[in-house]
Amino acid sequence: MSALALEKALDGTALQQRLIANNLANLETPGFIASHAEFEDLLRSALAAEGRPGERSHGAEPSPLERVEPRIVRSTAQPMSADGNNVDIEAEMTALSETSLRYEALTRLLRKKLQMVGTAIGDGRKG
Repeated sequence: MSALALEKALDGTALQQRLIANNLANLETPGFIASHAEFEDLLRSALAAEGRPGERSHGAEPSPLERVEPRIVRSTAQPMSADGNNVDIEAEMTALSETSLRYEALTRLLRKKLQMVGTAIGDGRKG
């Protein structure tokens, strides 16, 4: 996975964590509509496009991967309570757990990638 792809995945995952925290903070706010981030399908499509001939960036035009930006989407779930709030605490806690694990895995992958670069630079200096 490229550094840019990791950056985009981390950005989307961080946004998702913030949205889940906001949803949970508004659990009892009347009329509050939960939100989530859409970015995984966009990222997957961009990565696939990067591999296709003719889809790469030429000159000043950004590549498909560079154009990926997470979107904030309001939930279409029916209200969980009579006051119009549609935050489902169980779904949010599950999403928070999954998102935290995903973020941790991505940061580990980035750390490994940076270690490899550091090793390559260090080995180049010794030779």
